[in-house]
Amino acid sequence: MEYNQAFNDLINNGYEVKTEQYLNEGLELFKKYSNGFFGFYLIIFGVAAIASAPPLMYVGSVLSLLQAPLIAGFFLVANDVIRGNTPKFADFFNGFNFFLPLVLLNIVSSIFIAVGLILLIVPGMYLAVSYSFANMFIIFFNYDFWTAMELSRKIITKNWWSFFGFLLILFLINFAGILACGVGVLFTLPITSCMLFVAFEDIVGSAMRNQQQTNF
Repeated sequence: MEYNQAFNDLINNGYEVKTEQYLNEGLELFKKYSNGFFGFYLIIFGVAAIASAPPLMYVGSVLSLLQAPLIAGFFLVANDVIRGNTPKFADFFNGFNFFLPLVLLNIVSSIFIAVGLILLIVPGMYLAVSYSFANMFIIFFNYDFWTAMELSRKIITKNWWSFFGFLLILFLINFAGILACGVGVLFTLPITSCMLFVAFEDIVGSAMRNQQQTNF
């Protein structure tokens, strides 16, 4: 499978995971559009709550499919904000433009991760971390779900332990939000999502920009 040369460079040569930078810049990104990010995560939480309600089991199964495009919409808006644009709240729903590949990604990656966890745990953890960029490869580069999964896996594998450490910190931030009477996670999840996007922007976005400068 052939990828963009910038992605091949990341796979072959690696990159630096700048955890402290991602935490700081992610927080600053959240502050730039905090009301929008927070408000949209209320919608995501609402959909998740309805989907998990026992009386609505069958409806919930359908609603759970909305999670992937909703989260993708968050990253699309984060991309606008980081570039100095002023998004409309409706832009959060642009993730639905990629509904099918995102849902396929969610289903297939969840199966792989679950099987990995059942078998030896370690393979499941490896895949859960490695697929962290997959949805962003779909929405920003229009890849199909399988190519996005493999590209994310290959790039993150190059520096898996450092990236795992970064995600562990994000998990601890969200865990602290849960301990804060449960409601703190309403704030920590959009913040950590901004931090994850900043990591993608630095690692993948920088590689693309470097390639464009080289071409000129």
